[in-house]
Amino acid sequence: SAEVTIESQARRRAPPTRSRRSGGAMLFLPMVTSALVASAVGAHRKMLDGGEDFFGGDGSARSQHDRSLLGSSDLAALEAGSGTHFALYIIIPFVSAIVGYATNVVALKMTFYPLEFTPAALKFAQPKGQPFGLLGGWQGIIPAKAGKMAAILCDLMTSKLLDVKEMFGKIHPKRFAEALAPEMAPAMHRIIEDVARKEAPEFWEGLPVYVQAALVKEAMAGAPEFLADVIEDLQNHVYEVLDLKAMVVKLCEANKQDVVRMFQEVGESEFRIIENSGAYFGFLFGVVQMCVFYVVDVLEPSYSGPLLPVFGFITGYLTNWVALKLIFRPIHPTPVLCGLFVLQGAFLRRQKEVSEKFSKLNVELFCNAKNLWEEMMHGRLREDFGELVMRNTRHFTDVTLGPAKPIATLVLGPEAYGRMREHIAEQLVRELPKCVPCSYTYQDGALEVENTVCVAMKGLPPDEFEGVLHPVFEEDEIKLIVIGGCLGALVGVAQYLLVFSSS
Repeated sequence: SAEVTIESQARRRAPPTRSRRSGGAMLFLPMVTSALVASAVGAHRKMLDGGEDFFGGDGSARSQHDRSLLGSSDLAALEAGSGTHFALYIIIPFVSAIVGYATNVVALKMTFYPLEFTPAALKFAQPKGQPFGLLGGWQGIIPAKAGKMAAILCDLMTSKLLDVKEMFGKIHPKRFAEALAPEMAPAMHRIIEDVARKEAPEFWEGLPVYVQAALVKEAMAGAPEFLADVIEDLQNHVYEVLDLKAMVVKLCEANKQDVVRMFQEVGESEFRIIENSGAYFGFLFGVVQMCVFYVVDVLEPSYSGPLLPVFGFITGYLTNWVALKLIFRPIHPTPVLCGLFVLQGAFLRRQKEVSEKFSKLNVELFCNAKNLWEEMMHGRLREDFGELVMRNTRHFTDVTLGPAKPIATLVLGPEAYGRMREHIAEQLVRELPKCVPCSYTYQDGALEVENTVCVAMKGLPPDEFEGVLHPVFEEDEIKLIVIGGCLGALVGVAQYLLVFSSS
């Protein structure tokens, strides 16, 4: 039958099937399929509605070799042209270029904004870690996934770029003590006097003032050694008192604008490529769309209406898909046309520049001395850090008293002496957050986080470099692509209603 012949011819004309990974062959498949389906449906309806017109003037069936997808009446209709002004078809590629550019721009904006779920009244219906709400509303993809992305990035960074123990090992204990001394010395002076008055008021007040001053001075002489002991203990047990992943996740969730800033500044060049490529590829897809739409509009006008939204979706979807592929593929430099050109993902070509920008922002926003100490003093492992400081304080008290310890124990009593040791340790732990900021400048220079990360990133082979940053948002690329497709479909509906529905 004609229907079988048409179907078999359509199958013969269809492109061969390839694996999913051969993405290039899939670019125009939806467009070709739409054209074939629309033409085949029109021809089939003519066959059913008017056999004589379809097969010939006498109504007799042609031989199988004489049959074609388009009947003579279809060819005549194409020769006669459309009643729609041709200029309306000509504008389709230009509108498609605008759609491709606009959908890419809007999709990128929706990737970063809004920072919080909007509208706030519907946030209760937002699934955890998702940008959309079950009852409507939206939050930027990156802000919505800031915590999860931070955890992935931290794991990748500590496994390939940064050794936390080695990083803290660069702090020189004596220089750290010198940097901390201006704030810590007065604090320790005050703590020793307060504890002595509290635990042995009669004994302390009975001492001459110069003796009190001499005892405090003797105790203070051991302060640099105490601080050096603390930092050495910290270097040996850093993983027990610092949860780097928890720190980064907490900072990212609390400062979503910093996460957005990092992505925007590190990927600024690539985002421009995504926006501009939307126009280029949108125009190319629009040329195909124009040809297919003209044929369908002439042969079967009733089927032309859905084509613009369908092509709008395809244009928005594919321009985003192609743009993202241009960013990360191919991973390795790939010669083409006998080496005339070398292709490589735009992001990977900028490995040196990206490494410098990322490492600088990483220190500025996240992995700096201030945030590291804030996490140790107030974070998940703060009790373990407090115990580390206290055990060094107890040791400091015993060493400071030295030979006088038996006399102090006898005068104060074992219990009072023990309480005094604990009170000194507890107060030092409380005073530390006020004192340690004065050492941040020294520590940031000593830790060398920016230089360490930058050198390590620059030295990664292309596949490992791609594996440091791309996995952070790879699983959410499909959302960006689908957003582009949906926006393109909406524009296609508007285009048909405003331009073609009344023509």
